[in-house]
Amino acid sequence: MLPEKLKKLILLLTDKTDKKMAIWNRTNAEGQFKLSISDGSAITISSWSPNNYEAYYLTIFNKNGDVIEAFDTETDNATTEDYSVIQSFYKSVRNSYYKVEETIDELFNTLSSDKVIGKEEKFTPPLPPSQSDDLPF
Repeated sequence: MLPEKLKKLILLLTDKTDKKMAIWNRTNAEGQFKLSISDGSAITISSWSPNNYEAYYLTIFNKNGDVIEAFDTETDNATTEDYSVIQSFYKSVRNSYYKVEETIDELFNTLSSDKVIGKEEKFTPPLPPSQSDDLPF
């Protein structure tokens, strides 16, 4: 179960992210985003699909880089409400990082105009497989 203090923190972060007042970055890990706080602490949120559903993992680091709190929706007995809170948070972070709203608005504005859209691109055929692709190891 998600501790109440952590839940409040997630809700505040979601709100700040939705208001575009939090700058998230991607990490080297697939599906993971990181927010670095000015005091040196950081928060990461990750998503993966272990058993045909999305699982989420939240980690809070202190200014020394030590993990001080973590929550895993797969292993920490997340309630339906916990899952929903973390899922909404992850979607907010993902949408913020990828600028989903801005991109959709831009597409809408472009498609609503009288301008011709698209551009012709030169076709580049795929490269043939190299000899090394046929090696058995």
